[in-house]
Amino acid sequence: KPIPAANMAASFQAAVVDVLFTKTLKAARQFGAKAILVAGGVSANHVLRQAFLSQKEFPVHIPPLSLCTDNAAMIAAAGYFRYALGQRDGMEIDVLPTWPLS
Repeated sequence: KPIPAANMAASFQAAVVDVLFTKTLKAARQFGAKAILVAGGVSANHVLRQAFLSQKEFPVHIPPLSLCTDNAAMIAAAGYFRYALGQRDGMEIDVLPTWPLS
């Protein structure tokens, strides 16, 4: 019997939110985080937002929806903080999609 598309989508969403939420909290505990920032396009998801906002272990920061649809603002913020720390990269570096963020 076919599964209704809405049911499959809801189940997929629940599974993804569970993994993101659980792994984020585990990492926050493991690394002694003081707060959690949920950012990027995925932070526009209402179920994910509610999951993070419902927990009380860590303060959670989530940008307004108007800033959650494009990663440009997130990349600009990351660049700003790297620049503020004195980190500079020349234009001669190669583009690698797997560069670490730290």
